[in-house]
Amino acid sequence: MTEKKIRVKIHSQISDLTAINAVEQIMGNKGSYSAADDDVIEFSTDGVIRENGKNLELEYEECAEMGMENTVTTLIFPKEEPNSLNMVRSGENSAGLVFSDKEKRQPCSYNVGGYPFDFCIYTRNIDNKITMSGGVLKLDYVIEMHGMKTQRNRFTIKVDELKI
Repeated sequence: MTEKKIRVKIHSQISDLTAINAVEQIMGNKGSYSAADDDVIEFSTDGVIRENGKNLELEYEECAEMGMENTVTTLIFPKEEPNSLNMVRSGENSAGLVFSDKEKRQPCSYNVGGYPFDFCIYTRNIDNKITMSGGVLKLDYVIEMHGMKTQRNRFTIKVDELKI
C-alpha cells in the first residue's frame, strides 16, 4: 500500500430545494431565489491519500466549526471506475454514502448525534481527476427524503501533495 500526505481544499455549495419549491409555489416562476441564497462552505485540512489494491482512498478530518468535530471522512473510488465513489464518515457523525454515474439513485444512511436517518442520493454528475499526485473531484448530487428532493450539493475537493 502506498500512502502520501496531502492538503485538501473543500468547497461546497448547498441549495435548499424545499425553499426553492416553496418560493416557486407562492410566486410562480417569478420567485426571488438565487444562488446568493445558497450556503457555501469552504475549508482546508491535511489528510492522506493511499493506493489500496484496486482503489484510491482519500482520508481527512472534517471541520469542527461545522459541527463535524471528531469525524473522519474517507472517499473510496476504484481506479478503473473513478466516477463511482463511496463516502464513509466515522466518529461522532457516521455515514455511508454512494455516488455513481451508472446507478444514479442510491439509498444511504447518516447518524448524527446518535440519531440515524435514511435518505437517497441522486448523483447528477461526478468528475473525478484525483490520482496519487493530487487532482480535483467535482460532485453534484441531490438529497431526497421520503420521495421529495430537499437539497442540492455541488461539492469540489482539490487535493495537493504536501511537499515535506
